[in-house]
Amino acid sequence: MTQFDNAKITPKVGARIAKAREDRQMTQSELAERIDASLAQVVKYERGELDMALSRLFDMAAVLGIPASDLMVD
Repeated sequence: MTQFDNAKITPKVGARIAKAREDRQMTQSELAERIDASLAQVVKYERGELDMALSRLFDMAAVLGIPASDLMVD
């Protein structure tokens, strides 16, 4: 069984969130509002400074109009 290292995974997921959001010309504030989170949370998610619940990842994917798997690392 492979053990995951959150310190390596979280920043990669955050970068994918930021890119998907920017590709849709959405601000961090808009994303935060649509997922019922604070702007500070979204900023920390994108910087890889804050882990998120899987349900939050699925919420972001839905708002961004992409499969959740697109935000996950391979």
